[in-house]
Amino acid sequence: MVPPVLLLKTKSTPTDPYATLLSSNGYNPIFVPVLHHTAINADIVRQYILNGAITPNTAADDNNNNTTTNSNTQPAKKFAAIIITSQRAVESLSTILDDLNSTNPSTISNFLLQTIIYVVGPATANSLITLGFPPKNILGQSSGNGAVLSDFIVDHYTTHNLSGDLLFLTGETHSTILPTRVPERLKELLEIDVNVEEVVVYKTGVVSGFESDLRQCLDRLEGEEDGNIEEEEPVWLIFFSPTGTDAALRVLEARESSSTTTTTTTATKKKRRYKCCSIGPTTKDFMFQGFGRKADAMAKVPSPEGVLEAIISPSRVVEELVI
Repeated sequence: MVPPVLLLKTKSTPTDPYATLLSSNGYNPIFVPVLHHTAINADIVRQYILNGAITPNTAADDNNNNTTTNSNTQPAKKFAAIIITSQRAVESLSTILDDLNSTNPSTISNFLLQTIIYVVGPATANSLITLGFPPKNILGQSSGNGAVLSDFIVDHYTTHNLSGDLLFLTGETHSTILPTRVPERLKELLEIDVNVEEVVVYKTGVVSGFESDLRQCLDRLEGEEDGNIEEEEPVWLIFFSPTGTDAALRVLEARESSSTTTTTTTATKKKRRYKCCSIGPTTKDFMFQGFGRKADAMAKVPSPEGVLEAIISPSRVVEELVI
């Protein structure tokens, strides 16, 4: 039986890079949708783009079309760059840009060409490039987590003599490392006050019926076992966000508890073991702090390659992360 990997996320269309990579490496990727997302606060970001707070708005034709912006009172550029650490934030930004492009094409063209964006992983970087941002302006994609990205931002900000605050487009649940560490380090190094302004651009909820869907998925997997599986062959569950993690762990812990008290008449029948891999440190910490469950592995980089490496060699990856 091909080893299954349960990805607790919605499968991307038309192709999903996790499915492609895992399948090509001998795994059976199974998607269990956990979250639904709703865009919010688009008006805040829209006004920042239109009034030149992120990139100077020099397009006269757009100013004529834009009845909400007075060019005589247009504020100076406020933000040096944007920070985006999730695919959902990219999707929210994409919707805003699509809406504005019909009436403010020059402003959006200028915004795409000039805006610097810091990202935490290659998937987010690639999505932004697809929107039209130049690759040279998408920075930090090899960081892998908020702590490393914070150091990268501080180094880039100081060595390139940037000025202004940073705009962090994020979801409701996120790490506080970036909004706290970056200002603290810049204060120490440059003795200036740089604010990381957080704008929550999407809210997240758990899909109705997720726990039932996950139980049914695990039931199907155990029903497909032929009694000859290796005892050491686990089922990996990949956690992509703190939201929904509590529901998944409830299902998992109930199943593990029942498996220790249930006997079978088939001597060769062995229960699969379940292992948890987190996409990054925020989810890993949430699992342990909220439920006392240590992740068996964590992706060093939040990408398909990072997940594959983590589940192939979990011990080595964990050791490297600790060091």
